[in-house]
Amino acid sequence: MSHVMFKKRLKKEYENQIISQIEQRLPAFRSFAAGLCGDRFVADDLVQAACERALERLDQVNDLSGVGSWVNRIIYTQWQDLLRKRKSRKVKLISFGQYRSIQQKTEQPGDVRTNTRLDIEKALDHLSDDHRAALALVAIAGHNYQEASIILDIPVGTVASRVARAKASLAEHLYSTREDRSYYTKYGR
Repeated sequence: MSHVMFKKRLKKEYENQIISQIEQRLPAFRSFAAGLCGDRFVADDLVQAACERALERLDQVNDLSGVGSWVNRIIYTQWQDLLRKRKSRKVKLISFGQYRSIQQKTEQPGDVRTNTRLDIEKALDHLSDDHRAALALVAIAGHNYQEASIILDIPVGTVASRVARAKASLAEHLYSTREDRSYYTKYGR
């Protein structure tokens, strides 16, 4: 076998390993994207666009252990691009939490777990895009602060600060939602 053919075969094997890594992490990528945007359909679109971009650029991967962070960075960049497009078109889209709130008014009350999940989704809508991205990377995608700082291209301290502020904001919003629900349950609507 010639040296060129051997090199091509090795390159193809390495590309297949990268693709396998991407496929294994698809649920985590979807979770991260959903945490960013709060909408599973938009999240799926973000992941698909990111995977397409990643497949076009497999030659950028130098280390298999960095594939997850690399694709998450692409997802985050895709999300930022989408936000810029929305702002430039001045499109007013309702958030996932607002959509669920509208939908809930036409549905029968759900169980406690469903209400809690919906409360969290609404609370996430109140976070800034920067805070939601940091929280999604750390709390949902499971990255440490160092990895999140690389993906977001910001200092580690900024990641830590954004995550702390996001958690505090979520806790405050969830506490006030629980207080509201207790009031309405006790005194009726």
